[in-house]
Amino acid sequence: MNKAQQIIIFLLRAKLNLTAVISVKKAARMAFSIFCTPFRKPRNVPPPIFLKSHEFDIDVEGYRIHGYRWNESGSKKVLIVHGFESRAYNFDRYVVPLIRLGYTVYAMDAKAHGKSEGKTITAPETAKMIQVLEEKVGQFDGFMCHSFGGISVALHQEKFNNPNARLVFIAPATETETALHKFCDFFRLNEKVRAEMDNIIFRAAGVRSSFYSIKRIMPYLKNPVLWIHDKDDDITPLSDVSPLIDLAPDNIEFMITEGLGHRKIYKDNRVQKKVIDFLS
Repeated sequence: MNKAQQIIIFLLRAKLNLTAVISVKKAARMAFSIFCTPFRKPRNVPPPIFLKSHEFDIDVEGYRIHGYRWNESGSKKVLIVHGFESRAYNFDRYVVPLIRLGYTVYAMDAKAHGKSEGKTITAPETAKMIQVLEEKVGQFDGFMCHSFGGISVALHQEKFNNPNARLVFIAPATETETALHKFCDFFRLNEKVRAEMDNIIFRAAGVRSSFYSIKRIMPYLKNPVLWIHDKDDDITPLSDVSPLIDLAPDNIEFMITEGLGHRKIYKDNRVQKKVIDFLS
């Protein structure tokens, strides 16, 4: 984190906590907006393979969402879903191997990311993006998702499950409750603000943050699943996954790495090989 970023965070933290003294509800609304806003911007130069893609747009609830497609004549379809503050470009290393497996490959820039419109993003919105895309191109035979993309794919599969689709979760955002707690700890927000943020979710969706949980959804899914997670992940901690690992579901294969953290994990050669083998 550079000096400018440190100053911005200091000012945001001070503003949120001062607002909380005056109004918990107002502070929670501000905090939730920040929670849903991607500030970090990944690389903007397209990798060479993206210059060979067919680019297209879809409309998702009034927002133009940008996508990329390769190998339209493939015998099966796979969708790559990136994480928060990421974009489709970051997964260029997977495109050619997936084409070689016979897949038509799709990769989307989620709302508020990459070339897509919007300023904020939620997991239900990304799940809706997948629904709209499937309505246009048909159900996918495979999904590869990282971080925030993981809970989005899980929510979509809970509602529109294709049990034969192979699911790859790489460091998925397993528990939204954990993400909220980590966010509030980072900005030093008290429990009243965190509880009111949860109330914002309830008023909007009729469910609590605990509903947005891959651990909750997985017992309802019978898909073949490859779950890759790192012991040193400080964004989506392995401790959230441990209860699921202990259950040892027959349909889930776990790969636990060490030393890769949250963002390097999908760039690792061993991880790439495991993903491609699984999707083959």
